[in-house]
Amino acid sequence: MGKEEDNLPEEYKILLKKVEAIEKALGLHKIDEIFEDQVESSEDISVESITEEALQIQTRSEIMINPKAYLKLAKHSLTYANKGIPKSEWVEIIGLLTGKIRHEDTPLEQVYVEDYWPVDQGDAVSVEIVDQRIFTEIFNKKDNEHFIIGWAHSHPSYTPFLSGDDFQTHRRYQTFWNKSIALVIDPLMIAPDNYGVGVFRIHRDRKNYYELSCEIKGMSSEACFESINMFMKNKLNKD
Repeated sequence: MGKEEDNLPEEYKILLKKVEAIEKALGLHKIDEIFEDQVESSEDISVESITEEALQIQTRSEIMINPKAYLKLAKHSLTYANKGIPKSEWVEIIGLLTGKIRHEDTPLEQVYVEDYWPVDQGDAVSVEIVDQRIFTEIFNKKDNEHFIIGWAHSHPSYTPFLSGDDFQTHRRYQTFWNKSIALVIDPLMIAPDNYGVGVFRIHRDRKNYYELSCEIKGMSSEACFESINMFMKNKLNKD
């Protein structure tokens, strides 16, 4: 096994071994020997012992969000748009996302959103970070292993998507890093079965955008909802 293969994540090694097993099962001519040495795994895969379960490759979310980051974003957005405030006074909020990317340029690639940094609240239809000093301040406060991976804002009551203004804003982010993400939350959509978020990225043609699969790491939508519901009850009681 070469040095490059030695550095592959263990899950990726198992994935490649499954592909090799499929090739053998189908009688396909192997173009290259994927691994010369035996890959240690919890389940040895061979042509003789192939089962549908053994060959199943589980999908994984492209974006993994730390619960702390999600709850900070949800609470920021609900502070300025909730059922205790007249709808005419609802405004969008905006902030920056910091985190890291793992297993870049492999089938296991994931962007980890480790933290959300509230920046400001805008008018009823659009927000944009215009003060460049904010980027410097957050860069100095964030964890040394993390970097600014994108931005987030809210769409109170009109679902997560990228408006024309949002698209132009995010196109600038992707100019600096082509894997930058735009996270949009509709705080009024948050429910026991809905996180109320969408994560987007612009296509290479810079003309359209698409949605990325995401999940909140280790926290169900029910648990997130209960935490946010408790926050809102306390907030409304104080107000």
